[in-house]
Amino acid sequence: MKKIIWLILLIISSLATLEAAPRRGRDPFEKPQIGLWFGPVTPVYTTAENLETYFGGGLFVRTNSFVKNVKIGLDGSYQQYRSRGINEMNLRPVYGNLLWRLPIHFPLAFQLKAGAGAARVEIKPDRYHQWDPVFMTGVETSFPAGKIVNIGLRIDYLLIYEKYIPGARRNGHVVNAGLTLFFNLGGRR
Repeated sequence: MKKIIWLILLIISSLATLEAAPRRGRDPFEKPQIGLWFGPVTPVYTTAENLETYFGGGLFVRTNSFVKNVKIGLDGSYQQYRSRGINEMNLRPVYGNLLWRLPIHFPLAFQLKAGAGAARVEIKPDRYHQWDPVFMTGVETSFPAGKIVNIGLRIDYLLIYEKYIPGARRNGHVVNAGLTLFFNLGGRR
């Protein structure tokens, strides 16, 4: 049921950006965007002691803010990790972020991003799950492949904050590196 609610919220958010986003110039990066990413998800620091690199993927929606070169984004993903032990971990982070496009006038766009949200952490086969706070930072580069489609590469670092839990000794650390495909919304202007 939660997956259906999450999907409905994502669709409503993307439709709202179509209506609310102002039409600006001919720069394709100044339009609202919706897209997906996929690629390796790599545990780092102490998290790498227990989990192995595997694949993940996700969806994102972005809209313009009132500040030039700054977008507001909402990301959600599914990440699965194999364990060096008997367990497996699934991670479903959902977070908001701000993206700042570096003011470099070049067809290749470079963006820095930072944000926060929550992640559902599920341990299998124990069927144990909980929601933990997530903080993220990252970098992205992309180029337009026409007026509507952009192709890019993203690298995100996620900190899954678990030290608030009594007895927890460490946080989770993950790096996502993925190919992105996203669409500029709001017409062909």
